Amino acid sequence: MIYVGEIMNTTEFEMDCDKAIEYIKENVQIYDILELSYNRVFTPGEVLNIDTSEYNGKSGLKVVIHVSEDTFTSTVEVDLEEVKEELIEVIHIPQNKDEKIVIIIDKCDM
Repeated sequence: MIYVGEIMNTTEFEMDCDKAIEYIKENVQIYDILELSYNRVFTPGEVLNIDTSEYNGKSGLKVVIHVSEDTFTSTVEVDLEEVKEELIEVIHIPQNKDEKIVIIIDKCDM
């Protein structure tokens, strides 16, 4: 569990949406914390599953996140390949590490 008072090393990157998807595929593990900002949605929580299977002949990336909210508890599946053009920011906090990676999406080439 991450508490507000903890001090973390924060690293910030700026990249396009395809590189952000690759970062998630290569670096995010189950039980890490992932905060996704896309369209007008903010989805913070613990990663429960990562699926990089192919769908309809295209590479895919779906993450199941246990949403951490005070008012409700829920689990959502986000198809990142489907919403990648709407990604604004990704925050990754690896489990058992004092680091926070902030990825700002600067563009998405179609």
